[in-house]
Amino acid sequence: MRLGIALLTLLAAATDPLVSQTIEGVWKPVRVVIDSGANAGRHTTDVQPGLLVLTKRHYSMMFVQGFKPRAVPSDSATDQELGLSFLPFTANAGTYQRTDSTITFTASVAKHPAVMAGSSFTRQVRLKGDTLWFTGPGFKAIWMRIER
Repeated sequence: MRLGIALLTLLAAATDPLVSQTIEGVWKPVRVVIDSGANAGRHTTDVQPGLLVLTKRHYSMMFVQGFKPRAVPSDSATDQELGLSFLPFTANAGTYQRTDSTITFTASVAKHPAVMAGSSFTRQVRLKGDTLWFTGPGFKAIWMRIER
């Protein structure tokens, strides 16, 4: 009897997509769809670099926003020029919680002080294998797992 219950439990866990799929790993962006504005449309070849690292409870994310590479500042760049090179760069880390279709990030350290002082942010999420879909205000993004 115990063996039968154990087998049924294993079978249920193997077929339940929320149990059998883990969000943990290292992810990179591969496609972004913007709903409106100057960058409206589907972007694949011009998606800028990024990494999202998810452990059981913690995350770290760094990525370049937009669809143009950042200019490399010269050795004699002004403070203003250096500052402009960091505007499209996002970097923060902290904890996250995932429910069936959402993920809520709470930063404990961030490039921008307002992100650390601000509240959590939530995104709609869908996971299938090594593909992770994020949906937020005005955008949809697809990230691919590059390491488990």
